Amino acid sequence: MRYLITYLILLLYCSSCKNESTNYINLDQSVNYVGMHKCASCHTEKYESFINTGMGKSIRPALKQYSSSVFNKELYDSNLSFYYHPYWFGDSLFITEYSLEDNDTAHYVQQKVDYIIGSGHHTNSHLIETNGYLYQAPVTYYTQDSILDFPPGFENNKNTRFSRKMGLECVACHNAYPDFVLGSENKYQHMPTGIDCERCHGPGEAHINSVAQGELIDTNNAIDYNIVNPTDLSPALQNDMCARCHLQGNAVLKPGKSFFDFKPGMYLKDIMDVYLPRYDGLDNKFIMASHLDRMKLSNCYLGSEQEMTCISCHNPHVSVKKMSSSFFNNQCLKCHGELSCSEDNSERQNINNNCVNCHMPNSTAIDIPHVKITDHKIGIYNNAQADNSVHQDTVFLGLACVNNTNPSDASLAQAYLQQYERFESRSYYLDSALNYMRKIDLYSAEGIYMHIYYLFLKKDYNSILKEVNNIGVDALLTKHLINREYSNKDAWTCYRVGESLIKTKQVKLATTFYQQSIKLAPYNLEFRNKYGVALFDQNKFQFAIDEFEFILNEDHNFTSAYANLGYIYFSLGKKQKALQYYNYALKLDPHHETTLINKAEFLLLDNKKKDAFICVDKVLKINPDNQKAKTLLNHINEI
Repeated sequence: MRYLITYLILLLYCSSCKNESTNYINLDQSVNYVGMHKCASCHTEKYESFINTGMGKSIRPALKQYSSSVFNKELYDSNLSFYYHPYWFGDSLFITEYSLEDNDTAHYVQQKVDYIIGSGHHTNSHLIETNGYLYQAPVTYYTQDSILDFPPGFENNKNTRFSRKMGLECVACHNAYPDFVLGSENKYQHMPTGIDCERCHGPGEAHINSVAQGELIDTNNAIDYNIVNPTDLSPALQNDMCARCHLQGNAVLKPGKSFFDFKPGMYLKDIMDVYLPRYDGLDNKFIMASHLDRMKLSNCYLGSEQEMTCISCHNPHVSVKKMSSSFFNNQCLKCHGELSCSEDNSERQNINNNCVNCHMPNSTAIDIPHVKITDHKIGIYNNAQADNSVHQDTVFLGLACVNNTNPSDASLAQAYLQQYERFESRSYYLDSALNYMRKIDLYSAEGIYMHIYYLFLKKDYNSILKEVNNIGVDALLTKHLINREYSNKDAWTCYRVGESLIKTKQVKLATTFYQQSIKLAPYNLEFRNKYGVALFDQNKFQFAIDEFEFILNEDHNFTSAYANLGYIYFSLGKKQKALQYYNYALKLDPHHETTLINKAEFLLLDNKKKDAFICVDKVLKINPDNQKAKTLLNHINEI
């Protein structure tokens, strides 16, 4: 009965107009997600259709039946001299990384692939899970051009091999919401497979309970406020629902918010601000997942008085690959009336009167190679494919917040800091960040985070120490630092302070901040690794060993933990154990410079000059400027 009363009250306000209200029952934090299989029991037809869309196939187990890849060649990284050989063994997918010296195998690592990410419409990339920690593999198949190549971001000597972390920001757009482990960057208790019903309709528990109790709503005449039906939302709310994932960019979360917090029926700007860089003369250059931004630049959108939405043209339950050109033409004709354009009749017949072919041309994206996508900026292109190559002589105009016309100074400051760290290390991003930081209280919790973040990116470690003294160690560790759960902002502040203290030789105080960072983010393994090193530097050997063993218990592929354990056991005189850990580290990463130098020192003490030289020579081939290797080489030559 209370549900019916709620409906009557809400209906008095909504009348027959599109719903602007965000007062859906299922937006309440107490309403749980139930999983798309519960939806399928009643909505079978829509479910069966949806799971065959690009969204429904966004992440799946790495099985042959879900793969669009053709593995008939190997990849070669000329910088690292590594080959990558993906292959099927039965129904399991593996990737072998190896190198050759004198036609013999010098390095060999094999990883089992756990998930395929990407529906196959454009790409299949590959994910590896180690005890819940999720990483991207260095192999992507680009289906449109039938090319096996490295994933975006692995090119230009940036091959991170098997260590690129798949954080919540990425996974939450390519999937249903996973069971994320708090205090980590990339650990998950459970990984669903595919975007599900509840990403567009919101948590389903209230709806299922109301149906089970016989409280049925005739949705032809009234809105069911237990569940979001996007067609009942206002155009702005409809577009924000799609923008959550089809407006890729530099996302700045609002204080206290996480990537879990947005639900259909909410305004995206209440959860996050999304920024894109703008350049003079590059109006037609765009990244792949910028569909909504491009649509909003269209005269069709502007001329509709912003009533046009993504679902004006798209049926999310049906794969776009299965939709005929006449379907999309009809959407155009709803506004444009009879088919009329400047092309002569024969030319239009050549493209089957397909409006999209001319007015939404297939174009390359600037962020992903070997991919062509439909440009959602509807316009007149004279049948020419948009030139989306990147020009270096452009003028940067600034970061534009594409979902919020009035972002705060703090949001803008953080956007520029993130742009510098994550995308392009250009000094003008830091200059702009500082300009906005001057407008906020730098001694608030948010201000402290950003100020230290800024100084850390500037590598101005002495200024960070001054701030630590100004604020006070106790204040930093207690008053201003609380566990913000998913964001881990305070943990990062502690880590950055710890790193700065190490740079200025204040190891004891650095240890205190590292310790606080792992209290706030216990499953950030890099934080623990730095903490372990600081403990070792204070001769707290067993505590350091415990940290490195914890790391390896969490992720047995964490190279630095093996290297650090080797150095500890070498320092303790346990040579064979040290050598064992050095060899583990070099098996995982034969280019690990610190381990090669440490192993060379070990070999010299064991009178194995030739083997020590081989290690040092490898380091100098990798990094000719490594000063420790140069010094060690001079020492070898003097012996």
